[in-house]
Amino acid sequence: MSYVVVDATSIPAGHGPHPAASPFDRRISDALHVSAFEVYQVELPPGAETVPHDHLDDRNDDVYAVIAGDGWIVIDGASIAVGPGQFVSVELHHRRHLHAGPDGLTVIAVCAEQRDVTPPARGGQPKESSTPAVREPPEEAR
Repeated sequence: MSYVVVDATSIPAGHGPHPAASPFDRRISDALHVSAFEVYQVELPPGAETVPHDHLDDRNDDVYAVIAGDGWIVIDGASIAVGPGQFVSVELHHRRHLHAGPDGLTVIAVCAEQRDVTPPARGGQPKESSTPAVREPPEEAR
C-alpha cells in the first residue's frame, strides 16, 4: 500500500507506551503503520492534565502541535499559554505536562528517539552520525 489515511475518531483513546500515557491519547502512528516515530492525538477535556514527565530514560524528543482549544504546557513548573497553530518542543531533561483550558485542549504529539546530527560541512547537508546522541542538560538544570 502506498499510503494510509486515518480518521483519529476511529482510534480509541487510552494508555499507550509513552511515559505520559493518559486516557486521552489516540495512538495514531500504529494505525498509520509508521515506526520511525510515534504520533498521538491528545484530546484533553476542560481542566484535564497529562502526566508530568521527562524523557531522560527513553531519550525521546517531543513536539506538540496545538490544533484546538487552549491551555498551558507546564515546563519545570512554569506555565506557558498555548493555542491553535502553535508548536512547542521541550528538551528531554525538562519535566512537562499539558493542562487544558476551559474549552479543552487538543494537540498532536510527535515523539522520536534523538538522533545525533553532525553539523553540515560548509555548503553541505547535515549527516546522521552512527553514534547515539547524548545531550547533557545545561548546568543550571543539573
